[in-house]
Amino acid sequence: MPQQMTAEAIVEGWKSRLVALADTPEQVFVDTPQELVDQHRARLTTFEGCTGAELEAVEARICGRFPAVFRQYLLQIGEACGDLFRGSDHAGIRSFDRLRGDAREIVDDAGGAWMLPPDAAIVLTHQGYTFDYVRAIGEFDGPVMRWTDGKPDEDTQIAATFAEYVDTQLQLKEHNNRSVRERGGYYLTLNPRGGGRQVHPARNSGDRPLDSL
Repeated sequence: MPQQMTAEAIVEGWKSRLVALADTPEQVFVDTPQELVDQHRARLTTFEGCTGAELEAVEARICGRFPAVFRQYLLQIGEACGDLFRGSDHAGIRSFDRLRGDAREIVDDAGGAWMLPPDAAIVLTHQGYTFDYVRAIGEFDGPVMRWTDGKPDEDTQIAATFAEYVDTQLQLKEHNNRSVRERGGYYLTLNPRGGGRQVHPARNSGDRPLDSL
């Protein structure tokens, strides 16, 4: 991600890519009320961030400043980031303490001696065995670190910058979207009480749900 782009423009670009994915669905809804279809799309394209005051209060408490790109993520989409981190427990600055507490419990459960840095903001936790975080080191952008219970006494850098980290997530989503659409998509039924059911036709059946749109 070129640094000549502003942090604001980088995050706006992520939002545009997420909306583009929502506009090119992989599924055809069947036996699903329109209200649930509308709610599904809203979940994919709802973005909400924290206030500047909320962010600065946390930074003052930890005596640090998060990198500019991560700050913009928190300010624009940290509280609701559409479908960006589906499948993981993620949140913005309003859950700073809760997610740090969750991370400490994960480390303790694994018997690790490693200590979470005091200026670390958890980006996400996943299924109780791993979490990713960014530190308040200032600058334009900074690395993303990962701890996993497979190596309980150390962490590992998984991306040189937060922009690279998010771009990798989006590239994977875009690749999967193209692949599913090329195969013709699938049928999706949403349940008013929650949950849903996907039906993927066999490749040799000739049934391509997206062709009916």
